[in-house]
This record gives sequence, structure tokens and C-alpha cells, in this order.
Amino acid sequence: MHRQVASLLSTSSPGRLAIFGNALGKRGVDMVTAGGAEWMHSGPVTLIVRNDWGTGDDELEAFAGVMQAEKFPYLVFRTIEVHLKDVPGALGAAAEAMGDINIYAVTLLDTDGTDAVVGLGVRPKLVGDALKRLWAAGYDDAIRRRHPNDTGDPKDADDLSWWDTFDDRTERLVQRFDRPGRPNDPDFWKR
Repeated sequence: MHRQVASLLSTSSPGRLAIFGNALGKRGVDMVTAGGAEWMHSGPVTLIVRNDWGTGDDELEAFAGVMQAEKFPYLVFRTIEVHLKDVPGALGAAAEAMGDINIYAVTLLDTDGTDAVVGLGVRPKLVGDALKRLWAAGYDDAIRRRHPNDTGDPKDADDLSWWDTFDDRTERLVQRFDRPGRPNDPDFWKR
């Protein structure tokens, strides 16, 4: 539950969320949080899979299998946790602190009505730079969202653990993702 997944569910096709949810349910994929919307018949969704790494058929692997079978494009991003006051402009200020680092997914991880913990999904190789920028802007509590087996220090931007960097699929595809192109490129649903 340390990485965010972004997927494109709808391209002028009603019922894709039902296919997505049912297929994940059949594979036993449990979501911690999810969000999305539709804009001009494209429906991106972002979610965090509860058990995103383990032994055998873990949930992220099951998720990838569903995406490939159903031809849903997806990318996996590393999550940075940042605590924000529940006031207007708080999310914008945190995003501004990241500068030119693209935030690919945003998820609400926790809230008590006064403060919120927000997950910002970034490219795996830019986690360290993103943390340094957040810290420089006063977000001292920003951390890499930890994997349960992660031995790395979530406050050390230069000592990224294996969990931060092992997924080269996202790094390989994000170059094309950042350029305008076809929304249903098959490479984005293959493992």
C-alpha cells in the first residue's frame, strides 16, 4: 500500500467501471482508497492496492493481470505522504512546492476534519527530488509512503529503498504518457 496506480477506465464506453470493479473483486484485489471522474468520455481512476507486494500472487500482480486481460492502461507511481491543513489552497501550495515535478495521482489517505494526509503519486526516480522540494517549502513531515517490509528511512531522500525503484515499467512508459497520443495504447495494459 505504498504505491498509487493510475488507470484509464473509460473511453466512450459505459460500463467500464463495472468491468473494472468486478474483475478486481474476482481476483481478490482490495483497494485502500480510490477516486476518479470522467471528462469528455475519458475516465481516469487512481487507487492504492492494499497488498501491493508480497510473495506469490500478490494483489498488485493480480491487478496487472486484470489490466492486461481487460485492456485497461495503467501506470504505478510512488506515493509521497504529505500532511495538509484542511484549508482552502493547501493542496495547491503543496503542489506548487513540487515545481516542475509532475504529480500523476492524488489520493486522500486520511482526514480528521482539521488535517488531511494526502498521497501525491510521482515517478519513482523523482521521489527524492520531490521530497527535498517539499521539505524546503516547510512540509517537514513529508515522507515516502512506506512498504511494510521497507527498511529504508522514509525521511532520507537520497537513500531510496528497493521498493522505490524496482518498477522500471512506469519509468519506461511515462515518457510516452507525458506526450499527447492515443489514449488506448496497448503497451499501457501489458505487464
